[in-house]
Amino acid sequence: MDNRLLEILAYKPDLITDFPEWMLPPSAIHEMRKTENLAVAEIAGRDSIAAVLRACELRRLRAIVPTVAYTGTEYGNWAITFEKIYILKDRLQKDNITVFDPVVIGSPKFWWKLCGRYTTHFTKKYGFYSHCVGCHFYFHAVRIPLAKKLNCRLVIGGERESHNGKLKVNQIKTSLDAYQSFLKKFGIELFLPIRYVKSGLEIESILNMPWNEGDQQLECVLSKNYLEAEGSVSFHEEAIIKYFEEFAFQTAEETINKYLSI
Repeated sequence: MDNRLLEILAYKPDLITDFPEWMLPPSAIHEMRKTENLAVAEIAGRDSIAAVLRACELRRLRAIVPTVAYTGTEYGNWAITFEKIYILKDRLQKDNITVFDPVVIGSPKFWWKLCGRYTTHFTKKYGFYSHCVGCHFYFHAVRIPLAKKLNCRLVIGGERESHNGKLKVNQIKTSLDAYQSFLKKFGIELFLPIRYVKSGLEIESILNMPWNEGDQQLECVLSKNYLEAEGSVSFHEEAIIKYFEEFAFQTAEETINKYLSI
């Protein structure tokens, strides 16, 4: 793994619009801009890889820009994430779909403002709060400036409403609808091609390889914060709706517009 990538992932600078040329050279930007049917793709765990493969089956995509986003809460072996991009290159090259070199993006300050700063306030105000909802919202919103920079109108995400019957508060219908509606404000479609895939076995079928959920990916220090002690899922949907409508949409829009004006 490139030491320059490791340095970025160690320091986690504000990296949203101004990318180093070795990562995103002007020649690559030019090529991406002139490529029809280009998609920016989320690269994280198993579902994100399956989502890209499924998206290429469902849409006439000609090129993929893999993106790896950081927040400041991850831990583990970053190399695993980048190694999975080779799966895409190997699988998609036979269909003449280009997979560009990965772009790393992130802003812990943006994440803090959207997800971390008002934890106590939101818990008191709404009676429920989970960082996971705002975190996945951040993951999609933070890709908007790059998509606009590349004249790309499609972002692929690996969200699923059900995981073998289990719910994740950041991937319930209310949350996913919110993510998609926000990107639409900027003229970008958040395409969730595996949104209604319930079975992990079907995900493995798309991947054409065994890969257990949660394996071979980074961990988060806040993982499962919405679960009760015995493991049951606990959330208030009305609180999530209010979080988006009264805070997250406005805060994210103001932040993204500032990045776009740079």
